Parts: sequence; structure tokens; C-alpha cells
Amino acid sequence: MRYLLSILCIGICFSFLKNSFFNERYNRYKTFPEERKVTTQEISLQTDFRYPYRIAIKENMAILMDLHPNEYFYHVYSYPDWQPIATFGKRGEGPKEVLSADGIRFYSSDSIYTLDANRMIITRWTLSPEAKAVSRAEDIPLNKSLIRSLDFYRTDKNFLIPNYSGECRYHKVSHDGQSIQNIGKIPTEEHKENRDVALAQAWRTFTDYNPKNDIYVLVTQLGEVIEVHNLKTEKQFVIYGPGGEPAFKKVLGEGIPTGIKGFMDVQVTDQAIYAIFDGLSWEERKKYQVQGKRPPEGGHFLYQFDLAGNPIRKYTIDKNIYGLEIDEKKNQVIATCLESDSPIVTFQL
Repeated sequence: MRYLLSILCIGICFSFLKNSFFNERYNRYKTFPEERKVTTQEISLQTDFRYPYRIAIKENMAILMDLHPNEYFYHVYSYPDWQPIATFGKRGEGPKEVLSADGIRFYSSDSIYTLDANRMIITRWTLSPEAKAVSRAEDIPLNKSLIRSLDFYRTDKNFLIPNYSGECRYHKVSHDGQSIQNIGKIPTEEHKENRDVALAQAWRTFTDYNPKNDIYVLVTQLGEVIEVHNLKTEKQFVIYGPGGEPAFKKVLGEGIPTGIKGFMDVQVTDQAIYAIFDGLSWEERKKYQVQGKRPPEGGHFLYQFDLAGNPIRKYTIDKNIYGLEIDEKKNQVIATCLESDSPIVTFQL
């Protein structure tokens, strides 16, 4: 009898510990300690853009990415005077043309990396401001096991690429395109036992990395979750905002969004993390369409976090913005915008 009671107690304790672990919840924020309203200023450019989406700045060079161009995806300018230098990444189906533009990263002021998700290729380009030219230097085919990679960052040791199979959170990929390590898991609280493609689609992210502090950040495009990975200390912070984790329904094996649009872009600086946030629900977006109106494009808010993901400040912007660059020397935000007559707007932090 005493033996049976011991077994029963062990079983109850194990069940309690299992359920406690299963029900573990991540950190949360409800508000920001400080909130500000900011007014943007337009930067006039000599180029017509159909869909100004991403921006990258390195020293005295800036690149703007047009998501749906007539001809070229990428446009190079001098910074901060915004004089046109070159265009590259011709849109097309030819062997040296670009099917889709899905990311742009400076590695140095004269070395640029872009991602073509449709071709599953990362391309290295060399920039010569004196010659006003950008040359295609190297194509890096990504291993097919990475499925359709939608974002990337090039570090000294490897590429960091989010995973969309549900098997892990992101990959470390060699500079020749081969997966060398799978890292982490989707930090879901509601679907812990069903990490599949549909869940990974719902948890698709925008990412950024800072080599100075070795911080890699992922922010969800749906819902409101920020993940901070300190690659030096191997510590991870997961923080849920009021929007919660990405909400979706599974249809024919795919994740269809049902909640809110989340973050639009993210940047890790030496001192903080900045992320553009939308927050509009899919139901609200449908109301715009029913009324024959175009839903807002971009995010109306800029969130500032510390390097552990703790909220610092919330900026409410007078326009919706998409791509993000922080000039810490000027304490200034440079962003792409569809609501302005110019593709670029700025405001002070």
C-alpha cells in the first residue's frame, strides 16, 4: 500500500511539473514608460518609386529598394545629400536578372548583399561610387532544405536565416549557402505540440543583427512578439506585447492570418532596438476594402526597446512608414513611406 502511494505521489508530481512547464508563459509588456508624437519631413529624390519598401545606409551610402519596380529594384544614393549614383537588380526572368527583392544588407560600404527568395539566391554586389556602378560579384544558391527564405543577415561567420518549416526558429547558413545549424523553436504558447509549416508561416518575421553587440532580433509580422538572441552569451528573451502571438487559422495546410498585422521592420543599434508597428486587424482592413478604400500601408508607430527587449518609448508618427534606418549620430529616423509625395521621410527621436 505504501509502495502504491509513493508511485501515485510521483505520478502527481510529474504531471504537475509537466503541466507547469507546458503552461509556461513568456514575458509581457502592456504599455511603454514614455510616449511621444512626432512629425515627419520629406526628403526629395530625383527618382520615381512605385513601392518604396526598404532602406539601408552605411557611412556615406544609402540604398532604397522598390518592391514593385518597372525596371530596377535597387537605387543607390550618396548620404546625406541624396544624390543618385546607380541602379541595379534589373527585374526579369533572365539568368542575371532578379525575380523578387526580399532583402538588402550592407556588409561594408562597397559590399552589398541582396536576397531573391523566388530564385533562392543571395547575391553579393560591389559598389563603386567613383564609377557610379554596381557590379554583380557572386551568386550564392541556398540549399533547398531552407524552403523559401524570406529574410537574411550576413555575419563574419555565416548567414542568419529564419526557418519556415516549423522545425526550428532560424538557421546558421554557411557563406556557400549550406545549412550548418538549426537554432531554437517558435516561442508559441498556444501551439506547442503542433510546430508545422502553417505555424511557421503565421510566425514569419523581420530580422536584424548588430555585429558590435552580437544581438540578433526577430519581430513577428503578425501579432506582437519580439525575440532577442544574444549570440555572445547565448541568452534569449521573448516578449509578448498586447497584440499577443500571431493569430491564424489553418486552411489546406497553410496559416491564414485572422488577428492583427504586427511589425513592419526592425533595427538593432549599438544601444537599443527599434521596430515599426502596425496593429491594424484583418477585419479592419476588410472594412476599408468594402468601402472602396485602400488600407493603410505601413506602421503608424515606432517602438523602442532596450537590448533585452524591455519597452522604453513609443513614438506615434503622423504617417505610416515601412523601412527603417536609425542615424544615431543625428538621433534621426530615416524611413520609407507610401503616403508621402517622396519615398523618404525623416523625424527626430
